[in-house]
Amino acid sequence: MNNRQTNFDIVYDGPAVADGSMNVRDLAPAMLAVGTLFEAANNITNGQRARVNINVRATSPGSFHILYEVIQATMLQSIDTSLLITAIQLKELLIGGITMAGGLFAIIKWVNRRKPKLNKINDELYTLVIDNETYELPLELLRLYQDASIRHAIADIVRPVKEQGIDYIRILDNKQLIQEVAKNDVDAFDVPESQEQLLDETRRQAFSIIGLSFKEDNKWRLTDGENTFSVSMKDASFQRRVDNNQVAFAKGDILICDLRTIQWQVEGGIKTEYEVITVVNHKPARQLVLFEDNEGFTPSK
Repeated sequence: MNNRQTNFDIVYDGPAVADGSMNVRDLAPAMLAVGTLFEAANNITNGQRARVNINVRATSPGSFHILYEVIQATMLQSIDTSLLITAIQLKELLIGGITMAGGLFAIIKWVNRRKPKLNKINDELYTLVIDNETYELPLELLRLYQDASIRHAIADIVRPVKEQGIDYIRILDNKQLIQEVAKNDVDAFDVPESQEQLLDETRRQAFSIIGLSFKEDNKWRLTDGENTFSVSMKDASFQRRVDNNQVAFAKGDILICDLRTIQWQVEGGIKTEYEVITVVNHKPARQLVLFEDNEGFTPSK
């Protein structure tokens, strides 16, 4: 076997799979995730210079035992293969092996949903630091650790261990145990939510009331005539007057508000939240405009 082809075994074990059978709802996403994991890792490290195929060769009874083959092929004959991260190197980056103890699985288990500090040693080497613990990792491994598709694929591979009757997953290389994830480890592989704030602005705007809430944790529903917003009422004074029945509402009432818009970049798109910071004015629909300057008198104030 050349360095552009490798294999490893994944074993799911526990009472639920002792007869050599496994629920397809658990198995299918996990098997597909192995392919996704290696394809994504190859794309990150090698780009379009090479591709990988994942084959399943065999199973054995007594647990649910699958042998995976990783086969890498170059896309162009002119590519200098010495510059490629080979199939064997991909396997060791992801699950560990002879030249790299641990790999990505071990890092995720070590971090265990904590937030490490990242330090740069040089362009090719970094460390993760949590309290007084330090984990050293090369740039290629750091890139894999931060990639959302990689993290989701690994989470899918270990997810069957969350099911009743499946106690752990073991990954073997040449029948030697490289990784084990038991039930008390599996939550460490949940993909953390990553958010980067894009926008935080407050502007004055008029809204009609679609729905209001008298509960502190519920949101009001407002419309500007085109769009509908679910907003958190942060004007405590106005909310208190509403709670004390000092403000009456009718269909078509208008609120002039200072509306805060907060946006984050999250996986898959943008997350937006709205907050009413101040209700500047409440204009009842029943109020007629009879004066040149109607702002001077508002019955609901």
